Amino acid sequence: MTVTLTSKDQITIPLAVRQQLNLKTRDALEFDETAPVLTRRVVNRAEWERTLEAWQVSAESALTGHPWEKQSAADIIDDLRGGSAETPAKAR
Repeated sequence: MTVTLTSKDQITIPLAVRQQLNLKTRDALEFDETAPVLTRRVVNRAEWERTLEAWQVSAESALTGHPWEKQSAADIIDDLRGGSAETPAKAR
């Protein structure tokens, strides 16, 4: 089966292929430009959102009572690095 790239750099995935791969409207397809062949990897937005939400709940639970609980990600990274990565203006 052959598809053609349009002048807008788009392709239409034939119905038979969409059905075989169970592709739905708004599914995101990931392309690996380093792969020797084109493979299928569908990113299901709803499933991704559920996974992200579960991770956030787990992270919040793990940080409860921890000194980092109220800090921003940048502050935590600075703490892990042993201080701010930014050089004070006077030292520049």
